[in-house]
Amino acid sequence: MNELDLIELILRETSAYVKAKYAGRTRLRVQEKNGANDLLTEVDVAAQSQIVNRISKSFPTDTVIAEEEGLDQHPDTPPSRCWVIDPIDGTQNFLRGLFPAFAISIAFVRNGEISAAGIAMPVTQDLYLAERNCGATRNTQPLQVSPHGELGRARVEVDFSVPEDREATLESLGQVIHAAGQLRCEGSAAVALCAVAAAEAEAYVHVGLSPWDYAAGQLIVEEAGGTASRLDGSPLALFDGKEGILISNGAVHSALLGHLSAAREPAPAPE
Repeated sequence: MNELDLIELILRETSAYVKAKYAGRTRLRVQEKNGANDLLTEVDVAAQSQIVNRISKSFPTDTVIAEEEGLDQHPDTPPSRCWVIDPIDGTQNFLRGLFPAFAISIAFVRNGEISAAGIAMPVTQDLYLAERNCGATRNTQPLQVSPHGELGRARVEVDFSVPEDREATLESLGQVIHAAGQLRCEGSAAVALCAVAAAEAEAYVHVGLSPWDYAAGQLIVEEAGGTASRLDGSPLALFDGKEGILISNGAVHSALLGHLSAAREPAPAPE
């Protein structure tokens, strides 16, 4: 079984478990990680454990990097083979239930390059898969990003994140917020990136994310024809220690970078 086949198998199994738990979410144990808006449920922990055990059985010497349970430390030098996992991206959405946009995200990384990836959405039962240089699919159907290049008509996913990051978000993305035709905030990077890959949005921007938040989504968008970079236009690398991502259909990328660059310029001195 190759890496992409294993990702698909794991996502199908774990998605069924998470969907069943979602039905009884009001009875779950929930704890705060880094504040009232950063939550961890017993389902996050159990789902991650299932995923890690499956990978370890098939590839016992591979490195695993994941959001929970102390697996969130990643090396400065990428291991030759590693897996990057987010057991539930969008835990707040999972718990609230009003807008159930959350996902399970798995990426396989070889020598620092994302080689295979998958994202499952348990409620809608959508499965997104991608392999480097082989394209991306949703439920076996090929994906292609939107061709729209006019920012004033574009739908841009902007994640306003937790309160402590909001000032930086508004400072960096203020011009984007004013220029974009439509704005959405899914509350899940994985879900938002799938929207870009499926031509349901033109771009996703965030001032700071961890590798497990976007690794799988990055490859899915790129294999659907999109573009990924840091907020300054430099290449987007998983383990470079930098923050801020812009992932788009490519057609609006330059316009968005222009607005992001303008936001970084110092205000003119008063006369």
